[in-house]
Amino acid sequence: MFKVLLAGVSVSTVLAAGPALAASTGYSSTWLSRIGVTDAIETQSKGGAGVIIGVVDTGIVASNAEVSGRVSSLSSCAAVSFVCSKGYYDDEGHGTATASIGAGQYNSKDLMSGVAPAASILADKVLNACGSGTDADVANGIIKATNGGAKVINLSLTYIPTSTVVAAINYAAANGVVIVFAGGNSSANLNNGVNSIGLTSAALTHLVFVGSLSSSNTLSSFSNKPGSGYAVSGTTKVSYASLWLMAPGESIVAPGIQYGSTAYAYWTGTSMAAPMVAGSIALLEASWPVLARNGTATTILLNTATDLGTKGVDSTYGEGELNLTKAFQPIGTLSVVTTAGKSVAVTSVTGAMLTSGALGQLSAIRSSLSSYTAFDTYQRNFGVDLSKLVSSTTSFSTQVASAVSTPVVSGTTHLAGGAYLTVAASDFSFGGDHLTGVETRTLANRTLGPRDSGVFYLAYANTHGTTAAVGRGLGSSVSFANAMWGSGTAAAYQANNLGVSNALMNLAQGGYFGAIGANFGARYRVAFSLSQTRAADEYDTTPGSLHATASAMTAGVAMTLSPRWTGGVTVSSLSEKNALLGSIYNSAGLLSLGDNHRSAAISLTSSLDLGHGRSLLADATMARASGANGSGLIGQVSTLTARGYGVSLMQENALMGGDRLTLSLRKPLRVVDGSAQMAFTTVDSDGYSHTSQARVSLTPNGDETDLSLAYATTLRGGIYLSAGMDYRNDAENVRGLNDVAMRLSSSWRF
Repeated sequence: MFKVLLAGVSVSTVLAAGPALAASTGYSSTWLSRIGVTDAIETQSKGGAGVIIGVVDTGIVASNAEVSGRVSSLSSCAAVSFVCSKGYYDDEGHGTATASIGAGQYNSKDLMSGVAPAASILADKVLNACGSGTDADVANGIIKATNGGAKVINLSLTYIPTSTVVAAINYAAANGVVIVFAGGNSSANLNNGVNSIGLTSAALTHLVFVGSLSSSNTLSSFSNKPGSGYAVSGTTKVSYASLWLMAPGESIVAPGIQYGSTAYAYWTGTSMAAPMVAGSIALLEASWPVLARNGTATTILLNTATDLGTKGVDSTYGEGELNLTKAFQPIGTLSVVTTAGKSVAVTSVTGAMLTSGALGQLSAIRSSLSSYTAFDTYQRNFGVDLSKLVSSTTSFSTQVASAVSTPVVSGTTHLAGGAYLTVAASDFSFGGDHLTGVETRTLANRTLGPRDSGVFYLAYANTHGTTAAVGRGLGSSVSFANAMWGSGTAAAYQANNLGVSNALMNLAQGGYFGAIGANFGARYRVAFSLSQTRAADEYDTTPGSLHATASAMTAGVAMTLSPRWTGGVTVSSLSEKNALLGSIYNSAGLLSLGDNHRSAAISLTSSLDLGHGRSLLADATMARASGANGSGLIGQVSTLTARGYGVSLMQENALMGGDRLTLSLRKPLRVVDGSAQMAFTTVDSDGYSHTSQARVSLTPNGDETDLSLAYATTLRGGIYLSAGMDYRNDAENVRGLNDVAMRLSSSWRF
């Protein structure tokens, strides 16, 4: 049987208790800030509530103000070499002091605060009034504390790894208990450099030693060092240095019950540093029970310690100084659980999805992502802001976009019989984000790459009302409007600018397009159009970039209802890949609304000639987009319903011959019904995670309203001038986002 003593401690300057003294002298637990304890950590961990700290020491005075009400009824005298006349009562003072440092109550104005002020304490007395006992006493104390439910056991006494003590350590580790030993105060190497043998592999992950730091953050003169010894488990050897932490151990204020029931004193020794680590383990395991289950709390503290001395693990400071602030931060790559139950790393917080106006900013999804449950390398759950996975680009009203076009060279040839042919082309190439064509408002949501070139346009019209156009790289809605309503008519101009009946068509722009229209009898006119985005291999291939492809087909019939009244019906279909109503994403990424979507829309248009050059056009559309199965954090997407409408009043020859003054009011395409299933992960009180799916609305939180005033005229010399002002309320269907745009553009027509 080996004799075991306290790790060696000195007590000086007995202090009278009471807040008044604390206020006047400034005594406080400054060492808490040194080891990284913050109010946020205490709040998150609830002060270690629910965790039992075993104190295998000289016992405890359960009535002491620092621990009162939190001492377990299972506390006992665990000594086998001597009789405890008062049970686990502390008749030396050391046990009460160490317990208070590790788990003393929170005192904002008093002499001290413990690391885990809400943790429970299980005290097993193994040392007598002289501070001595045997290895059998210590081993029995470890076993009893383990059986009593302790999750971490503090041993501020001599580390003597006899077979009896090693067997007790192995027993505790097998039950998931962390063992914290004071490093010793002999100014020597731990265990005099002798290896510890017989430990299990579990013991190697549940064992930690603690040395003392001075107020200047250097090794205390009395503190032991880890040295070059090893803890051995079979053929596995782990150096003492890699199991060694440092913490403040000089002039630590704690109860000095040997001087009076309410007395405090300055305590010095590795005995004081050890319970700081034990209390930190309690805070970690209270915050994340999974650490107790996996036995990784000590690994986290060792891996997040602040390096001291020689860079890296060394024989003087081991892993370095305890840093609880860093220990409470995520370690390694964060991951989330998908709807399929897979754990996927969150490698980027940008570029996962780019939203469009019809879906707004996907406010419900963004809100859910703003505090999303993610897990670090140690399976600890953190609430992280992933809302930046959804981003938006600035787009423009239809009128503003119409003023921005790719520079082209064009010319018109008049043919026999009054027909004419218009040809336009451009050799310009553009990289990055830019706008192309007349209808470009949705193109602002698409990433255009270095191969965006070869813009051309060819249009034909004759006096019989037949129009045809083909092209690439320009908006197709102008061509379809002319095909539907007649080239150059007021209805064509107004329908195109409103952008309602052509809403789906506008989501498939930038590639090849074609449109044709012709009169069918005296009262009817029929039009068709095909359009598409550029091919997939023409987009930016930079890793992480987003792109989608889409194609649209549109057919329309216009009918003359009276000499001044014309009505029209337009049917559109849209096929999108990696996109839904213009919102684009990586279909295999973390946020996906499905690989492919098909949408259909029907639009009703009415054009009324008011006389004297005035015309009124009303336009309304209803669209439905197919559902799909998403991936990543989003599961099944329901069928979506969207709608839009607008009205336009135009005055021709307003200020001069040939000019046009237009006032428009528009509600652009907006999803009014639809939802998606989204994965949500919660962690219960035992640290087990549970992932379920809940429906999240895809309806935008805003409802955009556009008001536009536009003027256009052709001046002498073929100079075409347009100007206007646009106001948007809840722009892009985002609540509270309002903007005003002033525009002025000119071109030379010849």
